[in-house]
Amino acid sequence: HAGKDPVVLGSEIVMALQTLVSRELPPRDAGVVTVGSFHSGTKHNIISDEAHLQLTVRNTSQATRKLLLDGIKRIAVNMGRVAGLPEDKLPEVIISEESVPPTINDAKLARRLKAVWTKNMGTDKVISKMPKGMGAEDFPFFTTDPYIRSVYFQVGGTPKSSFEAAKNGGPAVPSHHSPIFKIVPEPAVKAGVEATVLALKDLMPPKS
Repeated sequence: HAGKDPVVLGSEIVMALQTLVSRELPPRDAGVVTVGSFHSGTKHNIISDEAHLQLTVRNTSQATRKLLLDGIKRIAVNMGRVAGLPEDKLPEVIISEESVPPTINDAKLARRLKAVWTKNMGTDKVISKMPKGMGAEDFPFFTTDPYIRSVYFQVGGTPKSSFEAAKNGGPAVPSHHSPIFKIVPEPAVKAGVEATVLALKDLMPPKS
């Protein structure tokens, strides 16, 4: 009764964080806040002196990123106050070096390169669609500060037959982090090199 249980406080923070996306993020904006790791204590009959939570934050704009990160800090610190912690013992929020900014393509440049790829590679080889997932990439470290107009594109490597089989009741196509993920290397590498060369030739034409 004389202490403050970090397991209880950490659990309250985890639950409070669930309202960030559901109640503070505009409904048409994408965002994810996940507590993927919670460590506290070493023995069942001893109240620990600390709890360590690790979070994943995903977003599609700098504004959303700021809203979520500010919200995490606000919730953690104020839940500490609710628990009666002194100001010098409040939870500390540290932004990991692994944290990455959102990947945002320059719309005008993306349209330009799409036209180049479609013309040279064929309309059946170029697909534009909103991503279904919230994957994070370190590519923005090259383009965010200072800002550089850029386009991040993906190259498919899974055979079309695998997707067709999955649609017809076959095994699901494994994702990138699956231990059974696989691609067909040769066409994937060739397509990636061709798309890159075409983009560079269009963006950096030889001087006359």
